[in-house]
Amino acid sequence: MENEKRNSLFFSLTPIIYLILSIVFFRTVWIVEYPHPYALCLSGMFSFLQRYNRNLLFLKSALRKNFLSVLPAMEILFFVGLLIASWAYSGILLTMMQIGTSFIEPKYFLPSIAIVSAIAAMVSGSSWTTAGTLGVALMGVSKYLGFPDVMSAGAIVSGCYFGDKLSPLSDTTNLASSLTHVPIWTHIRHMLKTTCFSFVLAVFCFYLLNLYTWDPRVQEDIPTSIGLSVLLGKGIVYWKLIPVLIVFGSSFFHLPVRVSFLLGIVSAFLFPILESGISMEMGKSLILGFHSQSGNRTWDLFLSGGGIVSILPTEILILTAVWFGGVVEGFGYLNELLIKIKQWAKNQFDLLLSTMGVSFLLNLMTADQYLSLVIPARAFRTLAVEKNIPEKDVSRALGDSGTITSPLIPWNSCGAFMASSLGVPVLGFLPFVFFNLIHVVLSVSVLFYQKIKLKSS
Repeated sequence: MENEKRNSLFFSLTPIIYLILSIVFFRTVWIVEYPHPYALCLSGMFSFLQRYNRNLLFLKSALRKNFLSVLPAMEILFFVGLLIASWAYSGILLTMMQIGTSFIEPKYFLPSIAIVSAIAAMVSGSSWTTAGTLGVALMGVSKYLGFPDVMSAGAIVSGCYFGDKLSPLSDTTNLASSLTHVPIWTHIRHMLKTTCFSFVLAVFCFYLLNLYTWDPRVQEDIPTSIGLSVLLGKGIVYWKLIPVLIVFGSSFFHLPVRVSFLLGIVSAFLFPILESGISMEMGKSLILGFHSQSGNRTWDLFLSGGGIVSILPTEILILTAVWFGGVVEGFGYLNELLIKIKQWAKNQFDLLLSTMGVSFLLNLMTADQYLSLVIPARAFRTLAVEKNIPEKDVSRALGDSGTITSPLIPWNSCGAFMASSLGVPVLGFLPFVFFNLIHVVLSVSVLFYQKIKLKSS
C-alpha cells in the first residue's frame, strides 16, 4: 500500500504542489521582496524530506548536471550586467534611445518594438542578445514616451522569441531539429504557418493595446529640461553605434554570445577612454552599475543601470532552481511522471501533446530550456517512430513548448534573464507576452482539433 502511494500520480506531483503553495505563502502571508528563491528552497526541502532515504548519489548527480546546464546562462547574465553598465556609461544607450524615438511613431509603438525585436533576434539568432542590448534601449524609449513597462516588456519578449524561433542561427532551433534528425530549414518551414499566424495576431493585439494606452497629451508630461528636440535626433552621435554593430555582427561569424558581449563592453569603453582617459568610475559602474547624474531625476532613471550587483538576485534565483530541479530529478519524481505520460499516450496526437506538456513541465521543474528540449526528445523519440509520427511534427512540438514557454516562468533561466535585462518581473509582463501565449494556445488547440476530427471519422 505504501509503495502504491509513493508511485501515485499525486505523490509524483507533490514538488509542484509544494512550489505553488510556497509561492502563495511568501506572497500573501510572509511577504518577502524576492519570493521565488525562498519558495524554490522550501519546496525542494519538502520534496527531499519525503524521500530522505533515497540514494544521495542520484541527487548529487542531478544537481551537478543541472548546475552545469545553467552555468552558461549564469555566465551570460554576468556579461549582460557588465554590458548594460558599459553602454550606459559610454552614452550608447542614450544614442539608441535617440534613434529609437526618431524612427518609432508613438501611436504604433508597441507593435513596432515587437517587429524590431523580432528582426533583431532573427538576425542575431539570440533572444538573449536582443533583449540584453536593443531591449534595454527600447525600455528606455518606452519610459520616456509614457508606456507601461509591463506592456513594452511583453512586446519585446514576444518579438525576441518569434525571431529566435525562426532563426537558423538560434541554438534552440538548431537543438530541436538536431535532436529529431530534421534538417534545420525543414524544421523552420514546418513552424512557419502556426508561428507566423500567431505573431501577426500578436502584433494586431499590440496595435489595439497601443490605441487604448497611448494618449497624445502624455507629450506634455515628457521631461523638458533636456529638450525633446535633443532626444528626437539633434545631437545624435551615430559612431557610438559601433559596439552595437559589433555585438550583432559577430553573430554572423558564429562567435559565442559571451565573446560578442565582451567585444561590446571593450569597444564601448574605448569612447570615454579616448575622450577623457581611464577613470575609476568605469570600474565602479561595472560592479555597482552606472548612475546617471544629468540633473533630471526622470532622465537619470532611464539612463542608469547594469553592473554585477544588478544581476545577483537573478543568479541566486537560478541557483535555487537548480536545487529544486535536482531534487525532482534525482529523487525520481520526474521519471515517474514520464513513465505515466508514456502509458497515457495512445496515438500520435496524445504523444505530441505529451511532448509539449513534458517540455513545459521541465521548464517549470528544472529551470532550463535546453533540458526541456533534450529530455522529451530522448523520452518520446522511439515511441514517435513506432507510431509513424513525422519527425518534423515532434521537432515543432518541442519548439512550440520548450522554447516558447521558457520566458513565462520566473525561476526559469530565460524568464529570469528577461526580467533582469528589461527590469520588469515575469509575472508583470506575462499577460502581455501575446505571441508566446497565443502560440501555445493555438498549437494545443490544433492538436486537440485533429484528435477530435480523427475520432469523429
